[in-house]
Formats: sequence, structure tokens, C-alpha cells
Amino acid sequence: MKKRIFLLVTVCTLLSSINVYSQERSFPVLSGPYLGQDPPGMKAELFDPPGLFNKNEGHGCSGFLNDGTVYLFTSMRRGTDWRLRPTYVTYLKDGRWTKPEIAPFSEYMPYNFTVGPGGQILYFTTLKSPDKTTSRLLEQANIWVTSLQENGWTEPIMLGRSINTNKYYENYPATALNGTIYYMSSRVGGYGRSDVYRSRNQDGKYGPPENLGPVINTSGSDQDPWIAPDESYLIVCQNKPGGLGKYDLYISFMKEDGSWTEMINMGPDVNSSEYEFRPYVTPDGKYLFFTSNRSEDGSIYWIDARIIESLKPDGIK
Repeated sequence: MKKRIFLLVTVCTLLSSINVYSQERSFPVLSGPYLGQDPPGMKAELFDPPGLFNKNEGHGCSGFLNDGTVYLFTSMRRGTDWRLRPTYVTYLKDGRWTKPEIAPFSEYMPYNFTVGPGGQILYFTTLKSPDKTTSRLLEQANIWVTSLQENGWTEPIMLGRSINTNKYYENYPATALNGTIYYMSSRVGGYGRSDVYRSRNQDGKYGPPENLGPVINTSGSDQDPWIAPDESYLIVCQNKPGGLGKYDLYISFMKEDGSWTEMINMGPDVNSSEYEFRPYVTPDGKYLFFTSNRSEDGSIYWIDARIIESLKPDGIK
């Protein structure tokens, strides 16, 4: 009985978020790359296509797939359970972006996601139990994967136990072209409340987790790692002393010997006095997107990805 009650509450919560778009009048005409928005320069700008986002909601992750013709984002009404935020998707069809609709895999309750470097695979985090017979939410998060095919989205599958645990959070997965996956975890043995780990892809299977060490990780919370497709740089959300705000985006560059440079604050053109998180670079490599609370709870910003090159230390190729 308790499971049925919880399932009913969960469905009602999702429906209350979903019906906002269905109640709207006509969706405005948005056409062209990046939903028709003028590209930003070297200072972060709000990404807010007319009519796309509901103003009474906060937004978290977003991402482009399929050569920029598919855009996904999470949206959540303020004051609701953050674990139940739905994921919306809009498609560029016949030169026009469609009205956002709930993503088919939202029954898995993904609350964080990133797009793989090829622009076809979506890695997401959920607290939902792997047991499909129950809607019970777990106390820890696991990483799942789905992909966009010609005939639609594949059935999501949970990654193996070389990455996921039965007790701790594994969150915000990001992958390199060689298949190595970077993610945050709250497992024991780290340097702080959460650390950045990676698992290398070895003949199609993920190897054991590797903590990236004290050059990357701090005694605080290290969150939302984003890895470049060629692993040349890593962006992490951190709250260490000396930053510009509550949580800032920092970047580290990989040296020729495979070690990492000291973390570099990405500066006031990216960060604010508030909370910057959920970073990713678009599959075409042109723009850095992230979420910030600087104006309201969870707004999406973007900036020319050349900001990354401008932060590269001398001696790094």
C-alpha cells in the first residue's frame, strides 16, 4: 500500500510540472542553431530563448544532441522535491523548434545529465531503484545511460558496479572520446565531502574508480566534473576558500605526463558571488554552458568556449 501511495504522489508531482507547457497558448517560433539565440562573447550571458523556460521554475542541466538539433533541459517548480524534476526535450524539425515535451526516459527520474562527446549518448543520474517493479527512491544516486537513435531513445541501463555503489552518491557523469568516464562520488576514502573520480574504459568495460587526487580534489565539495573530449582539460564546481562566490567553476589542464595543473578559477566573466554549477561544452566545441543562481534559482548561461584557451597556463599545449 505504501508503495502505491508513493507512486501516486510521484506521478502527480511529475504531472503538475509537465502540464505547465500544455496549458500555454502557442509556442513561439524559434528557429536556427541554439534555438535562434545570438552567440555570446567572452563574458557569460543568460541563455533564455523566448517562451522556452517557465519563469516560475529553476533549471539545472541542459544539453544539445544530434548535431545541435535536439535540446534537453531539466526544470523544477520552486518549492517542490528536487528529486522529481522532469527532463524536457525540444527538436529542430523543418527549421523550427518544437514545443518542449517530457522526455521519454523521465520515468527514470533523471535529475542530472550530460551529453557524450559524439552528441548521441546521454548519461544521467537517478535515485530511482534499479528494480523496475518499484518507484522507491534510494538514499544514494547511480549513473545510467541511454542513447538517441533514428527510431527514438533506447531503454536506459545502469552502469556497472565498478562505478556505481550501493551506498554512496555517484553523480554528474561526463565522458571522453576514449570512453573514460569522470564523475563525482561521496564514497569513503576521499579528500572531502565529495570528490572527482574517473573510470577508464578497458576493452568495453569500466575499470576501477580512480580518485584524481589532491591537485583536483579539496576538503570541501568537488562537484559536476566536465571533461574535454580529448581529456585536455577538466572543469569542476568547487567551494574552496578564495573563490568569487558560494561555488565557482574551476579548470585544470592535463600536462604531457598525464598529471593535472593546479585548479584555476575561471574568473568573473564566468563566476559570480552566487553558485555556478552543471558545466558542459557543446559537442561542436563552441560554447561553455553552465547553470547559475546569480539572478534566480537555476538559470542557464553560456559563454564563448575560447574562454578556456585564455586560461591555459604557459607551457601547456
